Amino acid sequence: MRNNIAVAIDIGTTKIYVVIAEVDSETGRFQVLGYGTSTSSGLKKGLVVDVEQTSRDIKRAVRKAEEMALIKVEKAFIGISGKHIQSSLQHIDIFLGEDLRDITEDDYQDLIQNAIERKVTRDTALIHQIAYNFKIDGGSVVKNPVGRRGRKMEADVHLITGADKEIKALKNTLQRLDIDVEEVVLEPYASAKAVLTTSEKRFGTVIVDMGGGTTDICIYRNETLIYSAVIPAGGEHYTNDIAYCLNLDLETAEKLKKDFSSFDERDINNEKDAVQIHIKNTNEKKTIELSELKEIIDSRTDDILELIGEKISESGFAEYISNGLVFTGGASQIAGLKERAESYFNFTIKIGIPIRTIGLMEEMNRPENSTGIGLLIYAVEQEVDRRTEQTKYVQPQQTSQTQQAKDTVVEKKEEKNHGNEEKEVVVEPFSEKFRRYLKKLF
Repeated sequence: MRNNIAVAIDIGTTKIYVVIAEVDSETGRFQVLGYGTSTSSGLKKGLVVDVEQTSRDIKRAVRKAEEMALIKVEKAFIGISGKHIQSSLQHIDIFLGEDLRDITEDDYQDLIQNAIERKVTRDTALIHQIAYNFKIDGGSVVKNPVGRRGRKMEADVHLITGADKEIKALKNTLQRLDIDVEEVVLEPYASAKAVLTTSEKRFGTVIVDMGGGTTDICIYRNETLIYSAVIPAGGEHYTNDIAYCLNLDLETAEKLKKDFSSFDERDINNEKDAVQIHIKNTNEKKTIELSELKEIIDSRTDDILELIGEKISESGFAEYISNGLVFTGGASQIAGLKERAESYFNFTIKIGIPIRTIGLMEEMNRPENSTGIGLLIYAVEQEVDRRTEQTKYVQPQQTSQTQQAKDTVVEKKEEKNHGNEEKEVVVEPFSEKFRRYLKKLF
């Protein structure tokens, strides 16, 4: 596989999605060469329960992408979710010495390692480390502590971890296909890269990635990922509810769920309206009242919204969410979700699709592809970072130009994004800012 090729594999509970792209590592631009999908039946709620079946499912999707791109996949970035994912936030400080001295990259790594040693155990594995709110000797917040002088350095460190055995099981599904895993990425973190705008990340937004088996949550503030959580419920639960309550097989229930989103709202609210469906493996038909179907779906939606609300409340960052919630993922297209979420949260609600259209094929800009596209963007960022590091030592005079080109195309990797001065991620509640703004006006 050529060095300028990036591959992303979204291994979901109900679908496998593979994307292959050619990357210009100097500018950060990419062009999708091929993609492939297949059904996924070896996972349950984001966890691998059948390694062999999952490998076969991945192989089908990879082959389709390879045939379209005319490239053999040898390595890839993959997404991960599941109830084993844990998010922890720590405030870490380290003493540098009695005398003022320059802060080095080693000092920065020592601070991160301090946080890791406190939270990462023998049975867990680190997925992401995101440090922010750096302070030197109790001063104002800076993005990059390296190169400054001080006696003490402190920062907030957000660690995202997962069960080591679950991560190894996921990697094993790729290793059976002779595909090396370059990096494992939290799925909603990837989705946010494809769906959220810079302003949404800056002013406080929750991204809710609704997949087949899980609903994943990330909270952003000041362009920093400050909280993440996984709810073991998703699109499959709607299908199961419909099948159970209406006495249908799962395949028919899944089709009915998808078709329901295209029905006219006036028809749904009219108790006399109904649809006829064929019963699988028979010549019989069954009449389904749309009002009854709506009640089943709305009930599950309300349960999931309540669980999302609980996670936001547990995060401790609820009062800093001023930009609302963005739902994405295949299950975000369920009928009535946006309206019920607006009523429940009293926030602006948006159904997000991949917004980075350059280099994508038109049919890829759909909510169910957000994680796969986000993984691809993440992979491109890593390639640009590697190129930038190489250029720094080989051609120092061109480094600034390379960096400038990079910044205009793709966002920098968030855990690396620490420049000079910045505002503290959590300064004050939005409501307080709004009151102060009104006072200035009147």
